[in-house]
Amino acid sequence: MRTIKDIFADGSLSFTPSELIDFEHAIKDCIAEFLPFGSYSLFFPREPVDPLPEPEFRREDGELILPLIFQGRLICHFIAKGVRLKAPSSSLRYLVALASSVLEKIALFRKSVTDQLTGLYTRDHFVAELEKAVDRVQGCLATGTCRAGAASRNGEAVAVQRGRAGAVPACEAEQAFSGTLGVLYVDLDNFLWVNERYGFLTGDDIVAEVGRLLDLVCPKYTTVARLANDKFAVLVPDAKPRACFQLSEVIRSGIAKLSFVDDITNDIITITASVGFVNYPQGLEGGQFRRPVAEQARMLVRKARKAVSVAKDLGRNRVFGYADILDKGGRVLDTLPMNRVGVSLGESSGARVGQRFLVRAPKASQGGADSVQGGGYHPALVKAEVVLAEVHADSSVAEILHLGDAGVAIRPGDQLKLVSGDEPGFADSQGGAPGAPHKDASTRLMGYGHFVSALASARLGPETFGLSLVRVLDQPVDTGEGYQEAMDRMMTQVAALARGGFGDDALGGRYGLGGMVFFQEGTDGPTLRARSLEIVRLAADSLGISVAIGSACYPFLNFDRADILENCRKALEHALLLPEPRVAVFDSISLNLSADRRFMAGDIYGAVEEFKLALLDDENNLLARNSLGICYAQLGRFEEARRQFEQVAAINGKDVLALYNLGWANHRLGDLKKAEQAYRQCIKADPGHVYALMRLGSLCEGAGHLKKAANHYRKAAAQPGGERMVLRPLARVAYRQGDLDATREYLHLALNADHNDHQAMHMLARLYLDQGEDPRIAEVLARQSAALSPERSAYWDTLVEALEAQGKVEEAVKVAARAG
Repeated sequence: MRTIKDIFADGSLSFTPSELIDFEHAIKDCIAEFLPFGSYSLFFPREPVDPLPEPEFRREDGELILPLIFQGRLICHFIAKGVRLKAPSSSLRYLVALASSVLEKIALFRKSVTDQLTGLYTRDHFVAELEKAVDRVQGCLATGTCRAGAASRNGEAVAVQRGRAGAVPACEAEQAFSGTLGVLYVDLDNFLWVNERYGFLTGDDIVAEVGRLLDLVCPKYTTVARLANDKFAVLVPDAKPRACFQLSEVIRSGIAKLSFVDDITNDIITITASVGFVNYPQGLEGGQFRRPVAEQARMLVRKARKAVSVAKDLGRNRVFGYADILDKGGRVLDTLPMNRVGVSLGESSGARVGQRFLVRAPKASQGGADSVQGGGYHPALVKAEVVLAEVHADSSVAEILHLGDAGVAIRPGDQLKLVSGDEPGFADSQGGAPGAPHKDASTRLMGYGHFVSALASARLGPETFGLSLVRVLDQPVDTGEGYQEAMDRMMTQVAALARGGFGDDALGGRYGLGGMVFFQEGTDGPTLRARSLEIVRLAADSLGISVAIGSACYPFLNFDRADILENCRKALEHALLLPEPRVAVFDSISLNLSADRRFMAGDIYGAVEEFKLALLDDENNLLARNSLGICYAQLGRFEEARRQFEQVAAINGKDVLALYNLGWANHRLGDLKKAEQAYRQCIKADPGHVYALMRLGSLCEGAGHLKKAANHYRKAAAQPGGERMVLRPLARVAYRQGDLDATREYLHLALNADHNDHQAMHMLARLYLDQGEDPRIAEVLARQSAALSPERSAYWDTLVEALEAQGKVEEAVKVAARAG
């Protein structure tokens, strides 16, 4: 037996007077198919009508009053004039049924294009409307008139143009059209985390509320749709970039004001959204306009989504336009070998080989008085300068020209700012003839690309040679001029000094915005150091400009000729860490510093190799040996780590870092006796070493010597910064000693020191439950600890136990389900 289901029975679809007016023309056209009439009007009753009225035909006036009924309820009266009916007594009831079918037809259309959760349009309908809008703009672009845009679609049998507002006469919309549109892409931030932590039903409630907000704040002429999950889109006809930005800000700020309460944890859930927008035709270029309309529509959505991803990269909860991506939307994706980085800019963003960018820390882009000066960027915020070497579809590989501060490494997430200028960064991208190198306009040195090509040839011949990188450290003051122009003027002055100091036969080139590089044959380290010191002195005395110079020589250890530029960069980073005069020649310390940067970047194996090279050049470099031991420990090679620490301790028995690390390595190897001995030696060298005292306390606690453990913990608490670290360990010791009052006191002190100490909260909750005390207090503590660290199942188990102790069985079941 087949069951016929009424798809309208759930009451989810209905018509308000405003919605019916939106579809007025569609209703008129559909009724005209079975009822000829001259004119019409709609009449809406002020009060509900019961029973339902019958149709009324006034033959003398040719007027038919036809009730429009949907789901057994009178919606309005359709009053048709100029009507002729041959058999009114029998046909009226059929006309009522046909009129009702018109409403059902429109209701089916609404249901097919409406997202059930939010009440917004579906993705398919949005794309269809976007295709129509793109086609409309193309018509205007082709002819220069908006009416021509309408004429280009005269073959379409469309009587109604539907936006979110419903039905609008196409001719009226065409008259106000200016030939542009905008697409907004809205993506909730970190929403997967909300679903995973609070459940998908809570997530659906939040998405539905966001949909209601979008419906409220977006103008009626826009088309608002839910594309998927927590992603939305808005089509804004006749919108220029400024209008798109303003609407995006209204949406972003409105979503940021929403708040929700979780029933289980009582957490107040707040959300934010990142919004990207793109305009048409501004957002496409070149051959993209020759693609089909459907393809262009989807490209616009993709570009708006690209703008959203940039907004998220810049910190989320912000608006970003696709047109701004190349100028200020790029970021570092990863650090690569050979002094290169991966960046997020590609051909799709307009990136080209040779473009140069300043690299800045993420926080610098958030505005403030120090962020921008005279159109340039505050010099203290510039971390490095890079040049694009390889450009792919959506990403690129950039070469680091120089670092702004050797102590501040480039990290993933750092932002890029385009450096203006016409000079391509690489020789093969220039149109000049071979053998005619481009000269930098400010310094009259070779351009960077040509210098790199010349260096590749020049380094092959001589037995010995050197390379020096000169970096101008002073930065332009805010004189109303651009940062780049002011840097060029200082570079002109320093370049003249450097050419004289390194000699006329030195091969020189521009190396980024604030640097230059010189190749010199037949030289050695002491000679390069002497020349560099003289240049730094002259620059300070005669020009008042601070300069740093890093140099490298060949041969050195097992490095190849091709490594000279990389070694020179490392020497410059070494020089930047020195006091005046900042001059360094590549040596063991330079390798040590480079290895430290690799370690901080997570490249442990690369750091190990460079620490070994540093020791090969100077076996008494204790800092490198200690760091090598730390690297081995990070790799789990504790025996090798112990050998390195033992060698340092043998040379310098008071090296606190080596002694502590030696104790820690022995601790991890299970040699507790040697670990205790090393920790005690560390404390003898530094009686206030908090971590060594804590480790000794841990050893004693593990061995069951609770009084000794407590003594070590109290000594650590007496040291600066130690008190907050020992409160929980002291609570553990007191609990094992059976001193419950002291346990409770230490845990309360721990919570006073850190109100978000979830471990102390959990321990205190367990104490209340185990001692049979008030389970309500245990519930509060367990609920807070679970909210702070939801990944710990033990916290949820304690909360379930506290609820069950109060007889809250249903809530305990819900919490257990959340924990599972």
